[in-house]
This record gives sequence, structure tokens and C-alpha cells, in this order.
Amino acid sequence: MIHLHLTSLVIAAVLFFITYYSIKKPGEPDMKYNIAVHMIARLLYVVVIVTGAIMFYQFSIAGGGDAMMYGFKMLAGLITIGLMEMAVVRQKKKAGGQPLMNTFIAFLVITVVLGVILPAGPLSAMF
Repeated sequence: MIHLHLTSLVIAAVLFFITYYSIKKPGEPDMKYNIAVHMIARLLYVVVIVTGAIMFYQFSIAGGGDAMMYGFKMLAGLITIGLMEMAVVRQKKKAGGQPLMNTFIAFLVITVVLGVILPAGPLSAMF
């Protein structure tokens, strides 16, 4: 489950950056390709949320782990995915998506750090 979660997360992040930086003007001929990439990214957001919820259940509730830290990680992940979507939509509307992009990067760092230090993460597996 972790591998599916991480793989879909990385692909979703790559598609997010492609979508965010390829938006030029609404109505351009290349806009239809941008919409397709954005829809695939949205599908991967759903996969990330579902696999994250399953892992939250496995590691915190059923596994007897630190439920509070896993809860913070899940909350940070949901906020990160929400900011990804809001930044793309604001960029499409030309309403200035840069502040949301900066907030997204901050929450992405928080989510990754929490994922690395939690008992299911790679740092804990080394010790």
C-alpha cells in the first residue's frame, strides 16, 4: 500500500507542476491538453487520499501506533492536495496562484517530513 501511495503521489505532483506551469491563456489551442493532464492529476489525488486513509487506519487505529501524529500527517496531506487544486484553479482564472503555490510548498515539506519520521517511514525503518 505504501508503494502505491508514494507512486501515485509522485506522479500527481509531477502532473500538478506540469499543469500549473503550462497554463497560459484560457481558450488557447493547447488548453485542451492541459485539461486532460489536470483531470488525470485529479484522479491521482483521489488515489492518494484513498490509499492514505487506508494506511492511516492500518498504522494508527488497527496497528496501535501514534494516532495523533498520523492524524496530523493525514490532515497535512489533505491540506496539501487541496492547495494543489486551488493553486491550479486560481492560475487558470488568472487570479494569482503564487501565494497558494508558496503555501503548498510549505505544507508539502511538512507532510514529507512527517511521513519520513513516523514509524512507517524510511527513517524509522533504519533504526
